[in-house]
Amino acid sequence: TRRALETAVAQARALVFEMGSTTPFLAEKFQDLRWVITDRVVNGSPVWAAVGGELFMYRDSNTRMMASVESDCAEGSDFGFMYNAECTADIAAPTELPSDQWVSFSSATLASHYASARRLGDTPTTLPENRSPWAWVPEMRITAVHGLDDGEPAMAAALRQLAALA
Repeated sequence: TRRALETAVAQARALVFEMGSTTPFLAEKFQDLRWVITDRVVNGSPVWAAVGGELFMYRDSNTRMMASVESDCAEGSDFGFMYNAECTADIAAPTELPSDQWVSFSSATLASHYASARRLGDTPTTLPENRSPWAWVPEMRITAVHGLDDGEPAMAAALRQLAALA
């Protein structure tokens, strides 16, 4: 089916990737993480585990890519430490999401930067007590370390099949 092929393509493009802010912003536990695809699927999307196995990246119940602990991942919960604010109707690998749409919760952010960080939904008239707990992560970088290129025979065949289903 189309959905199965989309999932396979997303998995193949981002088997292993690294992620972190290029400026000091994220707490050490969340900075420079290497994520490896697992054999799990949550909310129709692949799950990646951070090396060390404490954090997982998955598609949450609001169709956003979320980073959280295993129990939240298992539920497909929208609770976590970081997420990409881009909601996606289609399955997307984290490497395909806009890098300027990542937000972090206070526990994932350096305390020295969190208080002054631009927050999700901020406007010039937002009162301090009404600010979102989610801070925009400046200069997030996501780099695929290992994945199949579109020119690889298996990937090219999958893309041809997707085009035929369109």
